[in-house]
Amino acid sequence: MQKKIIALLSGGYDSALAVRIMQRQGFDVEGLNVVTPFVESYAEAEKCANDLGISFHAVAADPTAYVEIIKHPHFGYGKAANPCLDCHLFMLKMAKRRMDETGAVAVITGEVLGQRPMSQRRHHLEMLEFRSGLKGRLVRPISAKRLPISEPEAEGIIDREMLYGFEGRARVPLHSLGRSLGLTYIPPASPGCCLTQKSFAPRVFDLVKNTPTAEPWEFVLLRFGRHIRLSETTRVVMGRDEQECVFLRENFLEHAPRRDDLAYFEPETYTGPSIMLIGEMTPETLAMAKMLQVHYSKNALTVPEIVLRRFSPEGETLETFTPMEDFSAEAFRPL
Repeated sequence: MQKKIIALLSGGYDSALAVRIMQRQGFDVEGLNVVTPFVESYAEAEKCANDLGISFHAVAADPTAYVEIIKHPHFGYGKAANPCLDCHLFMLKMAKRRMDETGAVAVITGEVLGQRPMSQRRHHLEMLEFRSGLKGRLVRPISAKRLPISEPEAEGIIDREMLYGFEGRARVPLHSLGRSLGLTYIPPASPGCCLTQKSFAPRVFDLVKNTPTAEPWEFVLLRFGRHIRLSETTRVVMGRDEQECVFLRENFLEHAPRRDDLAYFEPETYTGPSIMLIGEMTPETLAMAKMLQVHYSKNALTVPEIVLRRFSPEGETLETFTPMEDFSAEAFRPL
């Protein structure tokens, strides 16, 4: 009977290489993909699993627990709003749970010692192994010979001589090894985690600072539309295309019945974006939000009458709006 191993599978080259290394030793490898709101790796991970001929299991991260990591990362942020060490630790704990559920002998990852200076230094790898509860059961096949021996290696379950000792950021040697092991497909570069993007970070930090009680869906919403801060307590989210406008409406209708701090408008007599207000509703913030909608519309100021359709849990109403003469959109730049 084959021994089972759980592989954290991102769909990237390194995790695929780690799987192939263990397949050479005859292990039954199951790919585990942890789905978070900020990384779209599920499809690539599933394709990778199919190409490798292994079973595939995807599990969604608990949104509340994951958002807490973003709000209060124990190990801090990277260069943007990315709590990479906390996030990886979170995934490793889920991998351990899967290992225990399936009776697997170890968890493997595609980590390479020294490849990522912010999260893959030796002390990082040791810390993650200890805090995840995987002490002695976490194997990094690509760099294993430069790391302490694991329990499955010591027990003879894993042949250490068939593992490798790569270190550093060089990619060519890894690709050469992959080709020698039959890996011919190099996945295209993915957009990765949007939390690592410096252009996305201001949205995250703005939400964490001004809305400490923000719910998970509000963090997901950061990925869509224009986000504009109207006041310390109110922000507006504006759809940039039809798909985003539909997404905004669906989120509003789902959450508005239990929240009294949401408002949603669509243009009725002109062509323009949908908007959702989140926060304290005052005549001033409502007027500013409507003016921003007019500003980003194509023809609002050319129609005889500006009419917006306002949605609520009780139904829909039409509201006529008179533009403010002294309004300056320059004071409200998107985050």
